[in-house]
Order: sequence, then structure tokens, then C-alpha cells
Amino acid sequence: MSDLTGATAVVTGGTDGIGAATVRLLRDRGADVIAIGRSAAKAEALRAQEAAAGRDRGRLDVRLADLGSMAAVVRAVAALDIERVDVVVQAVGVLLTRAEYTEEGLEKDFAISYLGRYLFLEEAHRTGLIGTQTRLVNLAASAPRIPRIAQVEFPSADEVAARTGMRAHGQAQLANDLLTALAPRRYGISAVGYGPGAVDTNIRREVPAIARALLRPFYALATRRPEEAAADVVAAATDQRVEPGTASFRNRRGAFPAPAYVTDERRQHELLGVSAELVRRALDRPTAPSPR
Repeated sequence: MSDLTGATAVVTGGTDGIGAATVRLLRDRGADVIAIGRSAAKAEALRAQEAAAGRDRGRLDVRLADLGSMAAVVRAVAALDIERVDVVVQAVGVLLTRAEYTEEGLEKDFAISYLGRYLFLEEAHRTGLIGTQTRLVNLAASAPRIPRIAQVEFPSADEVAARTGMRAHGQAQLANDLLTALAPRRYGISAVGYGPGAVDTNIRREVPAIARALLRPFYALATRRPEEAAADVVAAATDQRVEPGTASFRNRRGAFPAPAYVTDERRQHELLGVSAELVRRALDRPTAPSPR
């Protein structure tokens, strides 16, 4: 799978940061890539950069969608107009330190960083776009030990929806690892959870400037460029040692055993129930645009 000629890849959050760098490397491997992002300006910049690069391998298709909107996610999958997806890279994400909500009434960090990813896979599976041929690389805070702030449960949609700030961000990261662990069983795909660590991207764009300034010294020495993390992502997407229908985890240091916290089937089941309920509420909200 190291040569991706003829393969189709979809990268969410694909117009900036690790996502955009991954798009470039996937095209270098020969893949036809669909990059999905929210910003029209960043989408146009990616198109221009790729055109200037003069790559003669792998087509690029850049799509606009707000992946924090559940209706927009449904529309984005419906509009893919392809027969199958061989590689899915879920790189979309945000870091919020205060309570913010989407037009569909969802806590914004959880909606963008996890729930839209979940719904993308649900819709792609429902429409037959993903299956045994598909490799998922799911970016999160994947690590051998789950941080205390992320050690949460998913007992009800109301409790999950009530979490805000760093608590919401932590639960989104855990939810992504749980999604990676359950993906082979639910969707028939192979899945790799990847924790890139500190990377110089715009994920902290919503964090107040003074807070970013205070945090910068703690991340400076360990922070990598997006291209370095993207190389890890593409390695995970093409690693022939990953067996079909399995879930595995790795970070910048390499592979590690899945933490028991994310392989717990009760916790996975509760997350799926809460996710489905939150999506239903969002799509049923009177102000939400129709997904069809």
C-alpha cells in the first residue's frame, strides 16, 4: 500500500496544518485526494500551492464544508460522488477554552473535533463508501496513558453536552480514541489512532492571545512542523504491517498497545449511543439547515 496510485483518499481538515501537509504527501504517493475544509481562503491557497508545485501524480479536489455542522457533514458525504474511499484521514479539530456552541446547539469543540468525524464515518459506511479496503487514520491526543482530564464517561447526551472548555476538548480526544478502537468492528475497516503531539498549526486559533503566549514556552522545544506529523500520518496510512480489520495506535515515538480505557466495550457502546442522540438533536433542531 506504499504506492497509492489509483487509490482515493479523503482528508478532513485538509486545507490547513497537518491535514494540508498530508494532502501533499498523499498526492506524492499517487493518491487522488479530496480535501475538505471550512475556509474558502485556505481552500484557494491550497489549490494555488498545489498548482504551483506542478505535481503530475494524484488529482486534487478541494471541497468546502463546516464539519462542526452535522447537516453539512451529511451533505459533504453525499456529494463525494466516488465509488469508494481507500484512505480516510480525520485531521479536523479545534481547541476551545471557553463555552461556545454551533448553530445546531452543539458544544463547538466536541462537534468539530469528534462528532463530525463520527458522523462522516457513519454516512460513508451507510452509503458503501468505506469497507474492508479502507484505512482510517484518526488524529487525536492518542497516547499510552489517558490524561486525567480526558478520563470521562459518556453516560448521557445531556452530561456530555454540558461539558465545556478543556473538559469538552478532553472528552473529544478520548472519544476519537474510542472511535478508532471500535471502527473495525462497526465499519469493517482498519483503523490507526495517531497522536501527533505538539505541532505548529492553527488548532489553538480560538485560544485567547494571552493564553497562547503563556503556553508557548511549554511547547516550543517539543513542537514539530506539520510536514513532520504528516509524514507519520502517511506512514500509518500505508503501513503494510497493519492487518485488515484491526485497530492500532501510535504517536511520534511509534506504536503502543491500546489503553484498556479505550478498548472497554461498555464505554464504546455508551459513546455510540450518546453520539447518535446528539446528532439526532442537531439535525432535528428547527434552525438547522436540511442535510438533504
